[in-house]
Amino acid sequence: MDPSEARRRLEDAQARSPELAKLLAGKHDDPSRSYRRLIAIVAAAGLGVGGLWFALRARAPAPRPFEPAEEIDRSVYLPPIKTETVAPGEETSPFTGFAVTVDTIPAGALVSIAGKVRGEAPVLASVECRGSEKVEIRAEKAGFRPARRELACRSDTLVKLTLALER
Repeated sequence: MDPSEARRRLEDAQARSPELAKLLAGKHDDPSRSYRRLIAIVAAAGLGVGGLWFALRARAPAPRPFEPAEEIDRSVYLPPIKTETVAPGEETSPFTGFAVTVDTIPAGALVSIAGKVRGEAPVLASVECRGSEKVEIRAEKAGFRPARRELACRSDTLVKLTLALER
């Protein structure tokens, strides 16, 4: 190719695209150096993570061979909690503070204790009260009449209450 022809082409390319002209003239920055550096960093990090994994894997204890399960010792049981029937559907047992556990027939009624909704039965809730204050327990379920019960606050007692809702 004639040198004047090459120069004309270079000037034509430069007019159309300065980046292309730099590339054709060999005056562009070679991005491959920065890519090579990035690839080297990523490869080193991968090798480091792989080496760490193998080192930790080598330190892990070997899996134990299969051993049959030991027989469970069933000779020691906790004694049942002593409860005392106070009224129909109401039992008490020793506790720290005052709490109420409410179950409903049918199950799944929405339970409110002392005006706060506590969830669907069965519910266990601690109750803040003093002396012999009255605590209202309500249970409501669609298709049934609400059930209501008042309990006297008791110190260090868990009251187990069962409320029956009627259609």
